[in-house]
Amino acid sequence: MNGENLRDEYIDALLDRITQVRYPSHELIERATNIVYKREQAERLLQYLISTVEGVRYPSHQIMDRIERILFPFPGR
Repeated sequence: MNGENLRDEYIDALLDRITQVRYPSHELIERATNIVYKREQAERLLQYLISTVEGVRYPSHQIMDRIERILFPFPGR
C-alpha cells in the first residue's frame, strides 16, 4: 500500500467516525477539516456539516463558520 492509499484510508476512517454519530467531537471535525485533500473528501465532510445545520432550529455558529471557511477560503473575492 502506498502513502496516498494510506492517507485516503485514514481520512475515510475519520470521516466514517464523524458521520456515524450525532455529535462528533470538535477535535475530530478539526482534524478532518485540516487534512482532507481531495474534492470528494471535502464534499463528504461538507454534506455532513450542512445536514447538521439543516436538521436543527438553532444551528451551531461554529459549524456554520467551519462550512463557510471551507466553501469560501478567500472571503470577498
